[in-house]
Amino acid sequence: MTEVRPQDANPTGQPRSRQAVIQEIVMTAVATAFEPVTSNLGDLQEQVGPVTAHLQENTVDVHDRMLQDRLNPRFTQLNSSLETLQNQVDIENQHLTELGQPVQATRDVAAVTCKQVGYTADDQNITNKHVTDLVVNSRQIYNSSCRSGFTRSFKVIPFICRDGSIQSPSDLDLPPLLDRGVIDNLTDHQLNQYLEGYGIEHNGLDREISLCKLREYIGCVPAKRSDSHTTALFFMLAMGCLLYLYLPQLFA
Repeated sequence: MTEVRPQDANPTGQPRSRQAVIQEIVMTAVATAFEPVTSNLGDLQEQVGPVTAHLQENTVDVHDRMLQDRLNPRFTQLNSSLETLQNQVDIENQHLTELGQPVQATRDVAAVTCKQVGYTADDQNITNKHVTDLVVNSRQIYNSSCRSGFTRSFKVIPFICRDGSIQSPSDLDLPPLLDRGVIDNLTDHQLNQYLEGYGIEHNGLDREISLCKLREYIGCVPAKRSDSHTTALFFMLAMGCLLYLYLPQLFA
């Protein structure tokens, strides 16, 4: 411990108190002890400074700027590609619109054509009906001139289907009605098939009346009735001849 010396007295020339001397000694000792620590803190601060600067450079803001710098060109390129694609879509839509106009015109023409075809089909159906009626009438006229068919056989009259097509009775394994004897010898089942095929009403009729209706339809009529229809038969026979000249395949 340092002894109090006369020169350590205060400027008034009076000696300092013991407490003041002790306080000064303690302060001097503390300052001396903390001097190395203070020096080390300065060195540590110098070492920590670069680390702090590095950390500041690697903060989230810095990374965010770096990420934006990298992504912005890509976003710009992507937006440009999307714009180009949108332009192409607009061009294709315009092409489709331009193509739609002739397509609609084609549809309109097709609709008109279908309508005309429908009219033609109706006309064809009417013509077919006239032709089939003429075929039946001409053969009925021919058969009426054959009287009972024993001297000269009847012409087979085909069935007229609902769609206007012609069907031969032989397709249903029915015997051809070549004379009155074949008609009279039909079984009840065959008779019903012929009546249904020719569209002759026969419900509730007995066999003899049904046979009479079938004979009349075929053209197998008695001589007295044949004489009374001579004019009409000749007229229908002339029509049959014209049909035979223009459509011979119908008589094959």
